[in-house]
Amino acid sequence: MDPVSASSSIQRTADARGTADAAQSDGSARAKNQAESVANQATVANTTQSQVSERPLTRQTQSERQSHQGEQEQTSNDASDQSTATSNPATRTNQAATHKSKVPWLIALLVLIVAVGGAAYFLYLRPSTARSTAPAQSSVAHKKTTRHSSSVTKNSQSTTKSTAVSFDQSQIRDDISSTIGAISGTNSVYVSPVNSKQTVLVNDGSQRSASSIKIFIMVTAYAMAKEGVFNLTDTHTVTDSEKVGGTGVIQNMDAGTKLSYQEIIEHMIDDSDNTAANIMIEKLGGFDLINNKISNMGATDTKLRRKMMDTKALDDGKDNTTSAHDMGMTLKKIYNHQLVSRQADEAMLTILAKNQNRTKLPKDLPSSATVYNKTGEYADYGVQNDAEIVKNSHGAFVAVVLSEDGDQNDQIDAMNRLGSLLYQNILE
Repeated sequence: MDPVSASSSIQRTADARGTADAAQSDGSARAKNQAESVANQATVANTTQSQVSERPLTRQTQSERQSHQGEQEQTSNDASDQSTATSNPATRTNQAATHKSKVPWLIALLVLIVAVGGAAYFLYLRPSTARSTAPAQSSVAHKKTTRHSSSVTKNSQSTTKSTAVSFDQSQIRDDISSTIGAISGTNSVYVSPVNSKQTVLVNDGSQRSASSIKIFIMVTAYAMAKEGVFNLTDTHTVTDSEKVGGTGVIQNMDAGTKLSYQEIIEHMIDDSDNTAANIMIEKLGGFDLINNKISNMGATDTKLRRKMMDTKALDDGKDNTTSAHDMGMTLKKIYNHQLVSRQADEAMLTILAKNQNRTKLPKDLPSSATVYNKTGEYADYGVQNDAEIVKNSHGAFVAVVLSEDGDQNDQIDAMNRLGSLLYQNILE
């Protein structure tokens, strides 16, 4: 309690006691009792004010102040009625004492009202505010949770959409049996969705790769570029001595033409350029280094044993080999950015998407399909190969066909039909 409040309380107590003394001097027992009652009320008021003064003051609203003023007016009316009631002959002599006692009594009542009002504010207004705030916070938390749940749902739907390709393995085997299985020669087939472990693999084994081996030369170049031991932007000067026949356009370029290794790789894949492949074999370090890289990527049936158009090596029984599984697994890793790096794999997909030879597996596909592929052919040995990634809005899959010692027309026709059936049964 502050000093001013204490002084005021002492003064009110003194006034009350003075009233009691006055009543005693008049000899009126009733006045004495009334004065003592007032004194006790003042004491209670002092105690109440002391308790209220120890509480933190809280700003009241305008409506509360008006309510208190109305209560004060009502209290004044009640006090006036009491004064009138005591103006009978028996109490007229104590009227002065009663008027003196009205002031501290009213003050005590006012303090009591303030105390009750303050308690009501803390008990009802503040908890109400807390209650109104809590739902708001809960609403915000609910909105955040809803947004998070919505995000998870969207992601789940997106993932489901990308994996929701039809892959009836029994149907795929029937498709292979009615096409590739009906032709002569040695034939192997690999089919798998790009984001599934489901795979149909028929008659897998090491076979002549022909130009299909060029995919592995490209992968080796990008792997070495990532390691920092090879630069794709460096240039190479074409010489007449390195030119070879067969497919490709570099053999027709003038000696002294400068090409970046990036450009040479693109010719090697998109034009199946034999001269480009031989340039890259030399630049990357030869057979042993490239075979080591191929082995490290998990292609165990793939071996580079000769350069392109090296008939002498062929006569000696040396040929480049691969398997349907090696080809399919490698394309699948490239598509999923799991082979070299996201940037390198994406660059290789871009090159594969521009391949000029679409006469085999993708020949009869709709224009809405996106195709990444690399063929291989060597008519002298009856070799017709194709390895592709096909995608549309429903998903993507990998298909590989290796065929040797067969009839070219039968091989290509069977690949055309198989490509269409796989697209229909997997992506439509």
